[in-house]
Amino acid sequence: MGDFCRGCGYCMPCTVGIQINNCARMSQLIRRSPSQNFLFEEWQGLMMKIEECIDCGLCKTKCPYELDTPNLLRKNLADYKDILAGKVEI
Repeated sequence: MGDFCRGCGYCMPCTVGIQINNCARMSQLIRRSPSQNFLFEEWQGLMMKIEECIDCGLCKTKCPYELDTPNLLRKNLADYKDILAGKVEI
């Protein structure tokens, strides 16, 4: 079925307050919409919240697509940081 988040929100709420349904699909959002919208300080704060993930796995158990949500979040954060640093063009 693919390794991408559809944004359904079944994984929510996160025990540490990560906005999973948007953060887990940031790599898609930033490339398919006007990217500037996702580079503001507010979004940077939401994305950096991923660093607080405690790997409880609750989101993973709720995902109807059986995604490895914690790893997907970390992957999206790494890509986002690369974009912010100018290492990846969008």
